[in-house]
Amino acid sequence: MNHSPIATAEQWRASPRRRTPDEVPVSGALMCPPDHFDVIDVRNAHMSAHVGQIDVAAARSQWNSLAEAIDAMGLDVHLLDPPKGLVDAVFTANPSLVSVDDCGQPVAIIGRMDHPDRRPESALHRSRLRQLGIRCLDIEAATAGVWEGNGDTLKHPGLSLLWCGVGMRSQLECHLEVGRMTGHELAILHLPDPCFYHLDTALAMLREDCVAVVRSAFDSDGIELLESAFDQLIEVDQQEARDQLAGNLWCPDGLHVLMPAGAPITAGRLSKHGFVVTEIETGEFLKSGGSVFCMRQEIREPV
Repeated sequence: MNHSPIATAEQWRASPRRRTPDEVPVSGALMCPPDHFDVIDVRNAHMSAHVGQIDVAAARSQWNSLAEAIDAMGLDVHLLDPPKGLVDAVFTANPSLVSVDDCGQPVAIIGRMDHPDRRPESALHRSRLRQLGIRCLDIEAATAGVWEGNGDTLKHPGLSLLWCGVGMRSQLECHLEVGRMTGHELAILHLPDPCFYHLDTALAMLREDCVAVVRSAFDSDGIELLESAFDQLIEVDQQEARDQLAGNLWCPDGLHVLMPAGAPITAGRLSKHGFVVTEIETGEFLKSGGSVFCMRQEIREPV
């Protein structure tokens, strides 16, 4: 089994991809109520003007709207209950990755967070995911570096392949270990723009043949690789991507898309391609550099 990472279009075209047999579908989302959410310092390019500026009531209302939209799609909402002080725990995409192994069965890889005060979130995810019956694995201690879960690692629908963002928050060595543990091939994308500090701010899996992408977030090799891998690239509007994190969207079933409100150009492009779009106001969470995808960790329950 080849775990050499794919980094160029030429490497993509060199051999056929493997399919994931009997892939267990997404059945729900792991979410964390924003009871302790706050911006207390600057950790990414979106936060600099928003320290201490969170409207708690508005954040709760926006989070409720997202949870209700997920429930309306027929997906289960599973909750975390973090202790006071974990101000970023609402962003459940990062402390773990819930996906499938190369046999299509659910598996979770526990994240290694960059910021010290986010590191306790990984243990919370491990405990909660085990309660749901999901097998949890940890990156070996001998592997150096940080790795922020689903924020930088996206499963390609139908294929035994993970798209991996290498940049501010996740390092190649950890991605390679995740590939080994899951049995998946890896496709590597570099993230040079600090505005798009996680892969999930600039890339969203829609279907096996279709992806939403913020072109300016990637170098030329990355764009050429994406153009080789997908028949359709739906471009996220550049200004909407920066102002509203319009690329931070979630499509759990290949049809329904949950995305940030205030991005009519991107929403229109998705609708024209046949996707059913629901827009969610996430303005309070944008102050921390997060939006729809950041606030859910997909759950695939054992069958």
